[in-house]
Amino acid sequence: MASFNPSREGLMESMDLRIVGAPNRPLWATLSLPPFFKYPLVVMAHGFLGFKDWSFFPWLAEFFNQAGFPVLRFNFSGSGMGAAKDGPFSEPESFKADSITKQVEDLRAIAGEAVRGAIHPNLPPQPRVFLWGHSRGAAVCLLAAGKIPETSGVACWSGIARVNRYFFEAKQAWRKDAYSPVESNRTGQTLRYGTEFLDDVETWGREGDVPTFLHNLNAPVLLLHGSEDTSVSPEESESLAAVKPTAQLSILAGANHKFNCAHPFLHPTGVLVEAAQKTVRFFEGTLV
Repeated sequence: MASFNPSREGLMESMDLRIVGAPNRPLWATLSLPPFFKYPLVVMAHGFLGFKDWSFFPWLAEFFNQAGFPVLRFNFSGSGMGAAKDGPFSEPESFKADSITKQVEDLRAIAGEAVRGAIHPNLPPQPRVFLWGHSRGAAVCLLAAGKIPETSGVACWSGIARVNRYFFEAKQAWRKDAYSPVESNRTGQTLRYGTEFLDDVETWGREGDVPTFLHNLNAPVLLLHGSEDTSVSPEESESLAAVKPTAQLSILAGANHKFNCAHPFLHPTGVLVEAAQKTVRFFEGTLV
């Protein structure tokens, strides 16, 4: 297996990839390799209406690279973005057919390929991996981590505490119409979730949802949230910390859901840098 040449000090290598998930769902990803290999791979999972190149994600991947972590960020198969790095959702039907179970399968497929060394010739087999997720992606990481034995740690930014989070009246309308409309402020599009998504989150709810899976998880967990998050209340991370007292909880003063960043990304904010630094220290601390 070929490996990245560590003599290229200060340089990072990045490549776009198509990875076949299960069952044969295409996963579009970007692998970025650090100037030197020091730590295991970080797999980055986006949240609701997100994608691998959203806002600060590429900057954060580079931050991890500079600390010695290879990074793989990817679009879930039901993201609706396909291979696109930005712009409109080009695959509304895949978005409509998405489910939390499919996202968990996608994440497990990515991690499995990394463990086998099948991602790229320049990325050696990874006996250990880190999971990082934002918003709903954080919940997916917690739901999947127990089935990824190579997980060394899970970092959750602005994470939701439950995937079965819809009110009874909304569920009634969803089933009556056979879909739930989803507005994208970024593109102005109205997308749809089918009833498969609703059925699936209710199944996760009956199985105990995120709190139960977190409680049973052996890997170290970081719960990081902004105090001014109006999209996902910091109380959701606090409630998860109560379930898992060994988890590290960090509430960043003044930070919102996006850590005060915009899309398109302009520059790193102070709270973004603070969050990134805390996450690197958390990852490093799990390896001691």
